[in-house]
Amino acid sequence: MAAPPEDTLALRSLVDLTREEHVVHSDEMPWIPYPGAEGVFVKPLRLNRRSGVWANLTKVVNGGQVNRHYHVGPVTGFVLEGSWHYAERDWVARAGTIVREPPGDIHTLIAGDEGTVTLFVLEGALLYIDEHDNVVGHDDVLSHMRMYHDFCRAEGIEPLDLDF
Repeated sequence: MAAPPEDTLALRSLVDLTREEHVVHSDEMPWIPYPGAEGVFVKPLRLNRRSGVWANLTKVVNGGQVNRHYHVGPVTGFVLEGSWHYAERDWVARAGTIVREPPGDIHTLIAGDEGTVTLFVLEGALLYIDEHDNVVGHDDVLSHMRMYHDFCRAEGIEPLDLDF
């Protein structure tokens, strides 16, 4: 019998650390109206309280926008449908576009005429700011979790475990 191959990359120890996979079927989740933002809806997909990483699908319709905000941590967005742009930039993100936003970026997301659906993965908080750069609101993994659970409770829906 041959000896097992040498584990030069130490993958056996990584396997011991691996947790069970987690599957979320977003098509079975309702769109949740985003508080204070007309025409903006979200589907939270991951709300990890330990790491502060959160992911959601964001849908913007009927000329809606995500008001001016500042990112404390990096954000990655992938446009699934439609298009959007930032009022402060001269490019347009269309279906198939990936956007990486650095910490400290300030912008206002405005949907194209056809609306948009975008997958966003965020690290840390998002601070809403006014035209004088005063913080007027915030969102993070905890406020998103509260919003999701409050919506589910009000609609009689059993919330999914999104804390992974």
